[in-house]
Amino acid sequence: MSNIHTSLYDFMLHFHEKHNSVAVIRGRKSMRFDKLLKEIDRVAASLEAMGVKKGDNVMLALPNILQCVVLVYAISRIGAVASMIHPLWSTDEFDGAVKKLRPKIVFLSDVNLKKFKGSCHGAKVVMCPYLFYGFVGLKRGKGFTPFTGDGEEAMFYLQSGGTAGSPKTIVLSSRAVNAMVNNLISTLGDRFDEKNRMLTVMPMFHGFGLCIGVHASLCLNMTSVLMARFDAKKVAKEISKRRITNILAVPRMISKLLALDSFYGDKISSIEEVYVGGDSVSDALVHEFENRIASSGGKAKILPGYGLTETVTVCALTRDKFTEGSIGQMLEGMKAKVIDDDGNVLGVGERGELVIAGEQLMSGYFGDEQATKDVMLDMDGEQWVKTGDLVSMDEDGRIFFLGRKKRLIKISGMNVFPSDIESKAQELDFVHECVAVEFHIDGKPFIRLLVEGDLTEAQKDEIIEYIKRHLSHWNTPREVVAVPAFPRTQIGKVDVKKLLETYGGDQQK
Repeated sequence: MSNIHTSLYDFMLHFHEKHNSVAVIRGRKSMRFDKLLKEIDRVAASLEAMGVKKGDNVMLALPNILQCVVLVYAISRIGAVASMIHPLWSTDEFDGAVKKLRPKIVFLSDVNLKKFKGSCHGAKVVMCPYLFYGFVGLKRGKGFTPFTGDGEEAMFYLQSGGTAGSPKTIVLSSRAVNAMVNNLISTLGDRFDEKNRMLTVMPMFHGFGLCIGVHASLCLNMTSVLMARFDAKKVAKEISKRRITNILAVPRMISKLLALDSFYGDKISSIEEVYVGGDSVSDALVHEFENRIASSGGKAKILPGYGLTETVTVCALTRDKFTEGSIGQMLEGMKAKVIDDDGNVLGVGERGELVIAGEQLMSGYFGDEQATKDVMLDMDGEQWVKTGDLVSMDEDGRIFFLGRKKRLIKISGMNVFPSDIESKAQELDFVHECVAVEFHIDGKPFIRLLVEGDLTEAQKDEIIEYIKRHLSHWNTPREVVAVPAFPRTQIGKVDVKKLLETYGGDQQK
């Protein structure tokens, strides 16, 4: 494996010897590696000509377009920091990020230029057209001083809810991102090259799309096929047209693809592996997908995984056969323990909070030293990050996700894990997405099970009776509520926080 203690750009350049294969495709436009490397240097020179220096922040509020890929590595080339921002944020959210991070330059697209330009607070603005490759307002540079890093320099500012739930700006070093690639390839095997095509529809403002869909792919000489947003019909068409071999997805994306008649046959037979994260993966979804692929003449596997931005997204992955309820085993080079509320390490099968150690850990939360201290744990002279997730581990190191620690429900002093209720309800063929939430009547806690879609009263009663038969009475919902459509986060996960705001809380008789 390669030396992780170097800049993001140098790691990508030297991980595999670069051939003149296609590096990135977006729509009708593509770039081979020789063109990509020249563009990176050209843009790096322009950034320096516009006053960007080592350590300065350059903000990218861009969708998955070619300019965003070039900019990430151009920023690394001169030792600056790339702040990745959702291009469709509200004006208030964007304004707050600019005030907090104080970027030297902000890159916008023609889609959000009018909306955000007035909130750049003196930062220079460059516009990247959505439909064609170019930079409007970028000065021409005559050369630049290449940055030589040791990997500890800040490379990305990524926005996240943080393991404690409140909004955070996470600082990722080049070393941490490079380590993720090394650990991933050590786990999967160094078997990828220019014959592989990675579908990157996961956004680059999110670590999954940025660090795996782009950085890992380019390190391996794979072709990263960019799509700016998920549309099931367009994604299925792109899979067929580009002969996609590898896909990053969340479970909802897979479900939407399986609902298409066109997602069948030789059109999808090129798919080899699908890396799924961001939400729980059901056994039914894995079997339906793999059966569809097999009947289409392919051999693709779904590999569920787990990660958080504080660990550069993926830090655990299913290595071979999927085990229901498991989010995989830790990547090579990463460590995991399960601890109780007092920090005591728990044994096999015991339920507690997952803590993680390894080279992939974040540098901290930007401008929030206390929050950083709160989430970091020193054990035996090694730094661990507390995930806020409740899990158990078996004797083979497989991790079983039980839910967020803050979602733990106590009924009559007993711990109730929402995931137990949700997975049991999903055994009924008319229940798909569901979320168990806590609510109170006159201060007494009860469980309400929210099910996405329509339900008859008989079906609601059947869910309650089914859970009552298979779980303890503490797990039995007081009521089942049908919700037409669950709110979703930026990457398609169920927004549990919004559901809790609407359906949790206190009620009076």
